[in-house]
Amino acid sequence: MFSPLSSPLETLNDIRQPGRGPESNFICLTVDIEEYYDAEVFSGIISQAERATYPPHVDKTTMDLLEIFADSNVRGTFFILGTVAEKKPGLVKAIMGAGHEIASHGFGHRMITRMSPTEFREDVRKSKRILEDVSGGLVRGYRAPTFSIVEKTKWAHEILLDEGFQYSSSVFPIRHDRYGWPEFGILPRKMAVNGNRWIWEFPLSVERIGSINIPFGGGGYLRLYPLFLTKCLFSRVLRAGRNAIVYVHPWEIDRQHPRVTIPLLKRIRHYAGISGMEGKMRELLRSLPFERMDHFFRCAERNS
Repeated sequence: MFSPLSSPLETLNDIRQPGRGPESNFICLTVDIEEYYDAEVFSGIISQAERATYPPHVDKTTMDLLEIFADSNVRGTFFILGTVAEKKPGLVKAIMGAGHEIASHGFGHRMITRMSPTEFREDVRKSKRILEDVSGGLVRGYRAPTFSIVEKTKWAHEILLDEGFQYSSSVFPIRHDRYGWPEFGILPRKMAVNGNRWIWEFPLSVERIGSINIPFGGGGYLRLYPLFLTKCLFSRVLRAGRNAIVYVHPWEIDRQHPRVTIPLLKRIRHYAGISGMEGKMRELLRSLPFERMDHFFRCAERNS
């Protein structure tokens, strides 16, 4: 029988081993593998049928990211859409061959807030099967499209656990017009238990300043914030003895992907800062410690 865990006793207050200092903490390097037209900003603007008319870019941009990571000798976790893995199994194998963890981003990049529990189960089951068939390994991790595990979709954790996932990184503890669960807290938590099995939720990185959670470390926040501010926020988190998460999409380093006519706010969210993203990533990778998400998971399990 499933039971939710939400009290402070089930919150991971410190995943470091006793006696280890802040230098032992790290940042989880994560990539959400999707085509540029899969981004939520284009939902309702580019139809599924129209997407077939747009040139694919995910192969080249993902390989560019692999090269960037190899240059800094870092490994990360790639949350891969089932639609991408189905069409491009060789890309999944290239990611795995470079030493990165394979995880699920769902099948078709639908926000959970737009799915029923039955539809969600079918979506994650299909994506997990495809990824495991292609990679030949166990897929432990999941990230919801557009961070769409929010308070009203927290039922998703029970389904993820039932489908064999061991951790999720799908909650952004902020207020936002499309996503966010500010009451979740800033620390990892076990969200459901079934017998001797459970699932962790590792929330996306924020730094609490006063009464406000400041999001940073990926997507538009990483593209738009000055680099010194991003490094400062990461350093604050590490000095506090916590771990952090950075996330990037392949299209965010792609200066060549088609410009689609969309409203101003959406245009800023999607396109602003792309020209400088590769440089920011390279500098972060040179100056901060990075690990795969499954390393974070193992530390959580060891210290829970």
